[in-house]
Amino acid sequence: MSFHCRSCHGQFDCLQTCSTPRLMNRPFKVYQKIRSYAVWHFENMGVWRMLSHILINRSPSRCNCQDVQQTLMENKRSSSDSEILDLRPGELVEVKSIDDILATLGPDRKHKGLLWMTGMRKFCGKRYRILKRIENILLETNGKSRKMTNTVILEGVMCDGSEFGGCDRSCFHFWREAWLKRIEEED
Repeated sequence: MSFHCRSCHGQFDCLQTCSTPRLMNRPFKVYQKIRSYAVWHFENMGVWRMLSHILINRSPSRCNCQDVQQTLMENKRSSSDSEILDLRPGELVEVKSIDDILATLGPDRKHKGLLWMTGMRKFCGKRYRILKRIENILLETNGKSRKMTNTVILEGVMCDGSEFGGCDRSCFHFWREAWLKRIEEED
């Protein structure tokens, strides 16, 4: 199913016609990509783990390391237990620790296709209310509708754009329920 929503500001076509292109030369684009990659690893893994990951890619797709493959499978099995919380707007949640979240990610830094983004770590260990469940989204690149499961947005938790060339869009971060834990409110 594909449809275009001309009034949606998140649509690529709409943004393209109402904004002026920011000229970025090729070296700057490459720099931004490398910087974002390095910042993500530094922020989430620390200096030594980041360097070892970059210098010696330990991805199971690049090597046949049985211990790495086994660890990833164990992480996926243990995270599936707490993956579906069926969170609703207004509920109080706590973002899990960075170690718990990294355990849910594959070598591509994703959990079931959703990227753990640069800048999300600062929300770990903090409490927020669920703003909304994400059921359907429109992709900016092609306007196609996509269905999502077990994903929410949190009140006041947005990308500040500092790691993405100073982007001012203030997009909400998408949160997998596997990265959150429900907090029972005291009366």
